[in-house]
Order: sequence, then structure tokens, then C-alpha cells
Amino acid sequence: MLNKVSRYFLIVIILCLPFFYFSQISQKKYTRRAFIKDSLEIVKPPLIRPQLRIDNRTFFFKGQALNVYGFDGGVLLKEKLRLTLGYYSLNSELNSYKRTIDAIDFERNIKLQYGSINTEFIYKNTRYFSLGMPLDFGFGKNTLQYTNVNDGSVYDTKSGFIFSTEFGLSAIFKPIRCLGIKGIVGYRKTLLDKADEFYLDGPFTSIGLYVDLKEILKDIRLYKIKKRYRKKSNSVETAVDLITD
Repeated sequence: MLNKVSRYFLIVIILCLPFFYFSQISQKKYTRRAFIKDSLEIVKPPLIRPQLRIDNRTFFFKGQALNVYGFDGGVLLKEKLRLTLGYYSLNSELNSYKRTIDAIDFERNIKLQYGSINTEFIYKNTRYFSLGMPLDFGFGKNTLQYTNVNDGSVYDTKSGFIFSTEFGLSAIFKPIRCLGIKGIVGYRKTLLDKADEFYLDGPFTSIGLYVDLKEILKDIRLYKIKKRYRKKSNSVETAVDLITD
């Protein structure tokens, strides 16, 4: 005869059998339709995507190329509008200022540090390329240092607040969906510079490597789904190719 504990245990098992049976029936079927549904959930564009970019720009000022280095971070809204905050710096001598007075050579160095509000409207985005219109606003500090080239002595330093804008056109070529090259052509306009009324105006270019982490993560998730569904149905292979191409 079963003792009291054994009887209770047997009753619990009998009561749980229907739930176990129906849970097995209700498991997701590995069909082509289910695969496409799961895949579309993965490839659906998100409302907000995080953004991080290491940026380098080349300003052209009176025949001289000045390299500006920086980075920005923010969000991309609905694959259309990029909003980020950035930081940039420039430290270089200005060849256009070199002077020789009484056999003494003088030069002027510029040290520019500024934060920026970066925006970009992406008006065309296809499998292999995308086009955008960036518009940035920068504000920070500009320092001009006048030195004696012969002995390196500094005879004057002027610094002040600077406010500028940069605008242009951008393009990304994506031979691989997650990897490409991004280029920008634009113009920089100084709106205010308290450092000796110096205006660093002129065209600029930017080119760099484009890496889309979202596409990499998406491909990993799609690969896992493809592997899981392929075990159940060979017909879904065609669906995978249609969605990932």
C-alpha cells in the first residue's frame, strides 16, 4: 500500500500530465512561415539606434591642409535622423602667417578645442549606398600663439570663445552590409571667434571606415535562426537567402 506522501505525489503527476501534453502540442512549429516571421522581427528597423564614431576631418585654409581629430556619440532615429554630441581638436602651425622681420622668423600656431552638436539627415539609404546632409554646430576655445622660430620663444598668446558651423554632403558605400567607406565634403564657417578675430573658414573633407554593429548582430541572430530551422525544414533556405541578401 502506498503511504500518504506517495499518494499525494501520484496525484500531482496525474494532474500535471494534461498540462505537459498540451504544452508539447503548442510548441512552435518550424515552418517557413514561422521562420519568415521571426526573421522579419530581427531585420525590422528599430526606432532608436546608438551611434559612436571616431572622426577625422581635413580643413583647407589658404592652401594648407589642417587635420582635425575627434569623436561623437548619440542616436539614429528611424534610420533617418542622426543626433550626436562630439568633441574635436586641432593643433597645428599656420603656414600662411610665417613672417620674417629684421632677419627674425615668426610663425603662428593654432590650438582649437571645441564640442559640437552634430545632426545628419539621411535622405537615401539602399543596400549598397546611403546619402545624407550633415549640419554641425561647434563651440569651444581657440588659442593663437605667436612664436619666434629662431629660439622658440613665445611673444604673444591670444585666446577666446569660438562658435562655428559645418555643413555638406555625406555618402557611404557598403560593398558589405556591415562594412563600408564613408566620405563627407562640406564647408566650415566661423560665426564668432574672440581670439584675435581669426576666422578659420574653408572647405573640408572627411573619409573613414564605416562599421555597422547592428548589421553584425543582426547577421548573428539570423544565422542562429537559420541553423535552428534548417534542422526541421530544408525549404526555408530559400527564405534565408531572400531576407539576408
